[in-house]
Amino acid sequence: MKTPCLILSKITRSFSSAIVKLEKNMSEKTYEDALAALNDLQSNAQYIRDAGKSNILKQVANKPEVLTYLQRTGLNVKDLDKLKVVHVTGTNGKGSTCAYTEQILRNHGCKTGFFSSPHLLEVRERIRINGKPISKTEFTHYFWKIHDLLTNNKENFTDMPMYFRFMTILAFHIFLGNKIDVAILEVGIGGEYDCTNIVKKTLVVGITPLDLDHMSLLGDSLESIAWHKAGIMKEGCTALTVPQPLNVFRIFKERSIEKKCTLNVVDCDYYGGNDRIPLNVCKTNASLALALAEAFLNKDENRNFKKFDFDLAKKSIGITYWPGRYEIKPHQNHTFYLDGAHTLDSCRVCRDWFVSHVNNSKKKRCLIFNLTRDRRADVFFRELLTCDFDVAIFIPNVGSNNDKPDTADFLCPADKQLVQCEANKKLWLEMEGNRSKKVEIALVLPSFEKTVEFLNRTGEYDSLVTGSIHLIGAALSILDPNLGGTLKDD
Repeated sequence: MKTPCLILSKITRSFSSAIVKLEKNMSEKTYEDALAALNDLQSNAQYIRDAGKSNILKQVANKPEVLTYLQRTGLNVKDLDKLKVVHVTGTNGKGSTCAYTEQILRNHGCKTGFFSSPHLLEVRERIRINGKPISKTEFTHYFWKIHDLLTNNKENFTDMPMYFRFMTILAFHIFLGNKIDVAILEVGIGGEYDCTNIVKKTLVVGITPLDLDHMSLLGDSLESIAWHKAGIMKEGCTALTVPQPLNVFRIFKERSIEKKCTLNVVDCDYYGGNDRIPLNVCKTNASLALALAEAFLNKDENRNFKKFDFDLAKKSIGITYWPGRYEIKPHQNHTFYLDGAHTLDSCRVCRDWFVSHVNNSKKKRCLIFNLTRDRRADVFFRELLTCDFDVAIFIPNVGSNNDKPDTADFLCPADKQLVQCEANKKLWLEMEGNRSKKVEIALVLPSFEKTVEFLNRTGEYDSLVTGSIHLIGAALSILDPNLGGTLKDD
């Protein structure tokens, strides 16, 4: 009988030889090959779809399966303890809250790693070092190292992590390889069973405003959603949230006691205003980000960084660029207002933001809309009808015929989305009913590029682009294909 030491030695030698073999093969594989291989994996959207057809056991299995795959790539959960983590969940604004927090901490001297989802144009946007998406070279190197290790250790043909799981594992490898000072992790879906929640030691937790979303996975009540979101709390961490409904806060409080951590509510007047984005968004996302950064820097183990400076932190928020959220893009004779509002509350904020900017404009108003998955368009249309649009255009999440493979959607391809676009157009016209102000034109077009061509032929427009964050990516592929220069590959 072999001793445990001999078995461990054999596994170690096998793993080392696999690494050597992989390093030889990786040089032959390109960034484009990596994108093709990534798109072959099931996406996070598939997980959402399947979860609605199964029971809680599928969700519970999520983290253990991620840990199994992580170990196959040479890491274990204790390796993740080396990361100092700021973990953020919620329904509305968690991405921008993370972006603000990252900018503040970077300006206080921290080397930052930031994991977010989804991406707009290129998948490497999801993993950032010091605020910049990782380069294509670095993405390619780490991707093939991890992909090949997972492939070589499969137990059966389908034994590979889904898209989001793979990206989570990839992010942890890149963060550890870059020896970052702080990892800002944006939860994918929920919290308790989310892939990112495999970390055991979290210093600071943030929870943004809650709303009804992903109900097939998280439950159809705010209390159920709150339970899931609060699952990222860890023993000894500082948990921060913004004002929430009483029933939500009660769940947060109960879970903080269960998790043995402190829970505090952030004063939304902590941050003032900003002309670029709606005041209430500033008062929530920015105030929470300020508090998260302050709590992180005040931890005893982080005293080697700059002392929290409120003026520097507020200035950091003012220069943060987080594309596709309350973004205004002049283009040719038009002005496009882009926001990936995906819940009722965020749609209302988006509507008010748009109207406040175009009230005195003489241009026509156009809605450019798409909605996929299980969200109900009628909920959005009740709010958007009050904008008095002249034109309503429904398009799939397609920029043009030259879209990057990073944005390919094999679960809900463009032809399937077009069917839904036709249904949304019909629903919009039905909901206009006896309104005195109706659209002059409602139509379905195949891409954002074709939409711009139509607008050019018919006048000058203030156009609101909303409904899906992936639609925002499609629009930016035409309006700003380098995302303000952030996608320039060094």
